[in-house]
Amino acid sequence: MRKQIGWLWIVGFCGVLAAANAQPPPPAAARSPYDGTYRLVSSANVNAMYTSRKGQTAPCPARRAGPLHIVNGEARYTTATGLRVRGTVGPQGELAMRGEAPSKWANQPIDLSVNGTVDSSGAVRLRQLSHSCSYDFVWQKAGR
Repeated sequence: MRKQIGWLWIVGFCGVLAAANAQPPPPAAARSPYDGTYRLVSSANVNAMYTSRKGQTAPCPARRAGPLHIVNGEARYTTATGLRVRGTVGPQGELAMRGEAPSKWANQPIDLSVNGTVDSSGAVRLRQLSHSCSYDFVWQKAGR
């Protein structure tokens, strides 16, 4: 009886090994046609002035964002003030991103909403909206 159990164990173990070796390899990370690094080519203020939480008006400063990076449908860039903005790229090139951070100057957090598109020529057009100043950015895919 022991001998039969030993043989069954060996046959079962070999079967498990054979099944494990027969499994297809995991698929490679899905690459997006939008993957790459994009360099900023233009920046424009959407609004010229803003009103502070204390009711004072001030001009919106010109801002330049850092490079935009897209990897496997995940997009990210850093604002001129150092805030990290992250989001996703949809299958048709639609971008939806957010940036949040505690504020250094007030008791309300900084909250950015960013929407835009990536087109087939490698141009990215985004609008970065916040409670104060908003900006339009255009990036171009590097290597084009």
